[in-house]
Order: sequence, then C-alpha cells, then structure tokens
Amino acid sequence: MKLHLIRLAKAQGQARFPGIAAFRACLLTQPEEVAEARLYLLLEGEVVIDLADQSYLHLRKGEAAHLEGPHRLTPIDPSVLAVWRLV
Repeated sequence: MKLHLIRLAKAQGQARFPGIAAFRACLLTQPEEVAEARLYLLLEGEVVIDLADQSYLHLRKGEAAHLEGPHRLTPIDPSVLAVWRLV
C-alpha cells in the first residue's frame, strides 16, 4: 500500500496505515503535551520539543527524535510529523 503521508495529513489532519495502530502522520498546528514515549520523524516544517529537564530539541525536515519522558511539541509553522507510539 502506498500513501502520500504529507498530502493526506494536510488534507485530513492525519494519515494512518490500516492495521498499524502505533503509527500515524499528523498535521501539527498547535502545541501538544505528550506524556508517553514516542518516536518522531519530521516530514515537513519545523518543531521545537520542550523536555522535562528544561532543555529542548529543534527538529527540521528529515530529522528524528526518540523521547521516553513527558514533552511538549510546538510547531514553528504548520508541520507534518510521523509519530510512533512506543509501549
């Protein structure tokens, strides 16, 4: 199955592959608080990730991050983020 994740996320707010519950691509336009472990791959835009220890990560297109603790996602501009929930 082939999906254009960026186009679908922009049009629908998110894109998913059937049967893969832990993955989604989403359009991020507002800050989001996250409490669970996640793996991110930024497909488009820029996102700042605030970490619990008062540090931050700045992701640009094509960059990825693996986070295990609570964090806050803040898009610099509308961004498309591939997200894997880690259990």
